[in-house]
Amino acid sequence: MTKSKFLSELAEKLKNLPQSEISKSIDFYSEIIDDRMEEGMSEEEAVNGLGNVEDIAREVMLDSTSLLKLIVPNSSLSKSDIALLVFASPLFIIMFALIFTFYAIVWLLIITLFLIELAFLLTGITGVVASIINFGDNIPFSLLMFFGGLICVGIGIFTFSPIKLISKKIIGLTIRVMRKIKSIFRKRYYHYEEDI
Repeated sequence: MTKSKFLSELAEKLKNLPQSEISKSIDFYSEIIDDRMEEGMSEEEAVNGLGNVEDIAREVMLDSTSLLKLIVPNSSLSKSDIALLVFASPLFIIMFALIFTFYAIVWLLIITLFLIELAFLLTGITGVVASIINFGDNIPFSLLMFFGGLICVGIGIFTFSPIKLISKKIIGLTIRVMRKIKSIFRKRYYHYEEDI
């Protein structure tokens, strides 16, 4: 598939979005294709490497559609009335609390992992420095502190990459969960439009 055909199909699939969102997505994927072609790929390889146009369009629509619009589709109410109804709804309050709790747990887990990492590094550095300062007082204890400090620094350095990878995976999970929630509401939204 050529770049122009891919972009025109993508624009067609995104026609329900505002023009600014369509333009932003077209520019984004056009730049990706250009970058791949600069790296030596043919136009067809660069386009095919992006994946299915329908899958890309679905992701763009999920990312660009606000959850509020999916919960309360087209309505003659003003935005403030809709916000009041939605935020006063017990179901919405429970859903918001669950989503907030999920995000809080995820970010606390990430922060905890990095604090453990920092604790190993600081403990190790402190142990090495303390062993050097007190080396003459108690040589066996100073050697124990020195090597214990080196082990802690080694653990801190060794675990940094896995913790960073785990954090990226956790953030990716939160994005997928949010997309899943949006897709559930999007299905309800489409059924609502079909009924009208």
